[in-house]
Amino acid sequence: MPRFKYPESDDGQRHSASSGSGSHFKNRSSAERQPAVQPDSHGDAPANPYAAGHAESPNATGHAVAPVPADQTQRAPQAGAYVPPATNPYAAGDPYASPYQASYEDNPYASGPSTGAVEMGHEQVGSRSRDGRRHRNTAGQGVPGAPRKRRRRVPAIIVVLLVLAVLGGGGAYLYFNPPIYRVNVNGTDRMVRAGSTLQDVVDEGFASPTAGDLIAVDGSVCKEGGGDPFEATVNGTETADPTTVVPRHAVVQINDGNDADEECTETTETLPHSEGGEDMSSFNLYWAGSMHVYSNGEDGEQVTRTGNVSGISVTEVTKQPVDAGYHVYTTNTNGDKVIALTFDDGPWPGTTSEILDVLKEHDAHATFFEIGNQVAENADVVKRIHDEGNQIATHTWDHASGSGGGVDLTKMSADEQIQEVDKGFQAIEDVLGTSVTRVMRAPGGNYHATSRGNIITNLADHVTAEIGWDVDTEDWRRPGAQAIADRIMSVKPGDVVLMHDGGGDRSQTVEALKIALPQLKAQGYRFVTIDELMSSYGMSSND
Repeated sequence: MPRFKYPESDDGQRHSASSGSGSHFKNRSSAERQPAVQPDSHGDAPANPYAAGHAESPNATGHAVAPVPADQTQRAPQAGAYVPPATNPYAAGDPYASPYQASYEDNPYASGPSTGAVEMGHEQVGSRSRDGRRHRNTAGQGVPGAPRKRRRRVPAIIVVLLVLAVLGGGGAYLYFNPPIYRVNVNGTDRMVRAGSTLQDVVDEGFASPTAGDLIAVDGSVCKEGGGDPFEATVNGTETADPTTVVPRHAVVQINDGNDADEECTETTETLPHSEGGEDMSSFNLYWAGSMHVYSNGEDGEQVTRTGNVSGISVTEVTKQPVDAGYHVYTTNTNGDKVIALTFDDGPWPGTTSEILDVLKEHDAHATFFEIGNQVAENADVVKRIHDEGNQIATHTWDHASGSGGGVDLTKMSADEQIQEVDKGFQAIEDVLGTSVTRVMRAPGGNYHATSRGNIITNLADHVTAEIGWDVDTEDWRRPGAQAIADRIMSVKPGDVVLMHDGGGDRSQTVEALKIALPQLKAQGYRFVTIDELMSSYGMSSND
């Protein structure tokens, strides 16, 4: 704490005061405590009784006078006595300044040049003062007499910018996330709440669709209005989900709902096959259908469905059983205009390639039943057949030469029959480098049981189907291109057409194709392979 020093009193004693001990005025008379000069009539402060400029007087900044040494005989002036300016210890720049401008009792921390002969000493300022009170260490209050620091004020422009930023951010959020927005429902603009679903749009009355019915397993209506509540498109995307959220500016079309099938419980049963089939010894039966298959028997399947709402049960055969034995089939295309063009006895130099050219021109595919011993020497043609989407099957290895007389496999032994067929398939696969379906055509259509043996059962594990024909163009007779074309154009949907690309001059066949294919194509016919015909449309038994 600062200590105050004063000149010696009349009795030669030096007076001092410290914080909490009182003022020097306590040992002075009332006369001594009065200023030497009273204020004038104008109310101005009394004149300074001490001249400024003394070497030991306080300067304008309030610095303390050096204390008088104890051995000096000079005594302090009496109260009210005149002191020359040179010896005035309180000289100041202001001639009207009072030497006792501030009382210690009134302001113990008075500062500035007007405090008089005050020597500022420093004491440690801790958390507590001598009287036990806690000091608050705030700016400007750490040291008594120090100037108080001003608090920094945030410039108004920063406040304004912060407010604008908050308002702008909120505006941007509302722009991108408006609480309501416009959508178009069935051609009319509507305002909907953010997050509204299709069901909300309907509930608001913006559309009035009629729900579809719930359909029982037998096709009857088991609950009106139990189907889909509505059908809708949202920005071109179809949906029947009522919970679909309608986005901002969406174009929505809401229509009546579709019927819905009731949920049901399914049970599956096996339909066992039986032993049976056609008469394998009947040559005439061969011509009853173009596709001849021997089966070891295959079980069928049926499914019973019971509606969870209606309680109705229906049974449906999903897979027909196939009896063991020989079967003759025709193709059922359900009216689709498709036919299968087939060619025997190739590949043949020149002719096969010419036929391929005509097929390609008319986007037609065909099946080539080729002789095995001719395949290797015409490998390029065989590869082209395959590469252009046509099917290659076997017409035996050498057309039943030898004991078959060049036309009848039934005259050969079982081993010879198997060898003829297997060697024919192998020749094709060697050239193509891939396997082919086990479909064949027997020379002369001889595919029936005889007294010498049963070719059908002999080849049952080597052939999946033997293919005959529905239309014989007799092009091997060379009746003329137009006659051949007329026979080609006599087809009906699902027919298999017999022609030849080898075995002699087949130029009439090439010309007939040029006549017939454009006309059939104009009628809406398509030309497919045997594999495509069987897999796409199945087969119907002639039983």
